[in-house]
Amino acid sequence: MSATIPLLGISLWLIAKIFVLFGLAIYLVFALVMIKQVKLMTSTLALTVDKYVTFLTYAHLAFAVLVFILALLIL
Repeated sequence: MSATIPLLGISLWLIAKIFVLFGLAIYLVFALVMIKQVKLMTSTLALTVDKYVTFLTYAHLAFAVLVFILALLIL
């Protein structure tokens, strides 16, 4: 028994995969927005932890890209 929509013949798993990839793409955009916000914050405020926060945001972006690529390969 396959899980398909009767009238369209589209697999429900395909729809779920598309939604997961769409959600991960939105999360990737969120990671990019975080980098922009951190750049704005570090240019406005003089903090002692600027380098650490910047490193963490780039590490977060790299992780988001890695998860998106892995999801493309696995799904």
